[in-house]
Amino acid sequence: MISSILNTLERGLAVMKSNSRLLLVGVLVFVFPLLFVWVTQSFFETAQNNINTAEKKRVGIMHDTLSIVLAENEPESDLVSQILKTYQKENSDISKIRITEETEDGFLVRAALGESIVGTLEESDSLYRTLPLSGSQDSFIYEVSINGDRTWQVFRLAETSSGDLFIFSEHSFALADSIMSARKQQSYLGLTAIFLFLIGLAHWLNKQINWEKNHHKLQHQLKERDLFSNMIAHEFRSPLTAIKGYASFLEESEKLPDEEQRFAGNIKKSAERLVVLVSDFLEVARLQSGKLKIQEEDVDLRDVLKQVTEDLQTLASDKGLELMYDPEPEKISMVTDPQRMTQVITNIVSNAVKYTEKGKVELKAAVIPGEVTVRVMDTGMGISAEDQKKLFAPFTRVGGVDSGETTGTGLGMWITKQLVSLLDGEIGVESIKGVGTHIVITFKT
Repeated sequence: MISSILNTLERGLAVMKSNSRLLLVGVLVFVFPLLFVWVTQSFFETAQNNINTAEKKRVGIMHDTLSIVLAENEPESDLVSQILKTYQKENSDISKIRITEETEDGFLVRAALGESIVGTLEESDSLYRTLPLSGSQDSFIYEVSINGDRTWQVFRLAETSSGDLFIFSEHSFALADSIMSARKQQSYLGLTAIFLFLIGLAHWLNKQINWEKNHHKLQHQLKERDLFSNMIAHEFRSPLTAIKGYASFLEESEKLPDEEQRFAGNIKKSAERLVVLVSDFLEVARLQSGKLKIQEEDVDLRDVLKQVTEDLQTLASDKGLELMYDPEPEKISMVTDPQRMTQVITNIVSNAVKYTEKGKVELKAAVIPGEVTVRVMDTGMGISAEDQKKLFAPFTRVGGVDSGETTGTGLGMWITKQLVSLLDGEIGVESIKGVGTHIVITFKT
């Protein structure tokens, strides 16, 4: 049993040494409470000693005063009686005050708080006979416990012209001790609350350590997954490109029958879709890993918009759409990455062309101090208010297009939003269902 406990403690210490946070937990849970107990106990001991010192001085002053008064007055005088009553009234701890005189029959009570005992002999006078009071000008304190209460029995020899008198007072500190005990209880209740808080904090820190460990483990797993995904995507591109090339060769061959050429065309279209899918996945991987770098330079935005319009003109014409861009008269200068800016505008315009069946797609740019805004406006199907909230979510295609003929990965607008953020811009949508859509991109200059 003991060896098992020792082994457990040894393993716990080894774990704490290897982890600074757990070492801090150990200090918090064990050292701080012990230190608090020691400080609290030392404080109460010091407080009790100070209280005892003050009480001894108070009692000594009382006895000194009575001794001086008795030197000039008889114990039965009104002055002595008044002093005794005042002492009892102002000192709640006093339970007895008596002035006695030694006689042949015993110690006679000559003055007391209770008049019924005046003139009687002390029932127990052993202390009077054994205490070293002769020749002493100091009070003697005898500490006893009466009914479980801490009590002082104080004796003083008062020398008078008519003989020696003995001053006796009894002081019960039950009330003072109960107050001190309540203060101790409150302190230890506070310590218990602090201890419970520290245990809770230790538990929380331990969970944080576990979470951090699991977080690092998950990060490592995600990194390995991303590496694997990148490798797979790269490996897919080569055979897909080959399939696409051979399918084009077969489609253009004059030796194949029309039916087989149609099959070759289907193979080519499927390969092209897979190439687009793999390219999107690679782009997502680069964005998520933070490996996509921005190469900034001074760019005239009009050139980017003009180039995109020219590149996608054939795509728009094939659908019978008008793709328009009327360049602004003045240069729109921006410091940005021209390649990524072209990619953003291309993604948005091609998306607009894809989802517009008739009408036109138009590009416009506007410049205000400190800001450049690009609008891509189409006359397509429009986007409902509900779908606008999901437009930039990954793997999401809005407007019910999943059931139609329009193809895509659902990653294009998500990738676009990430690229816009990298270019220090913001993207939004303004659309009315059945009327058209405006994609608005704003860049700071």
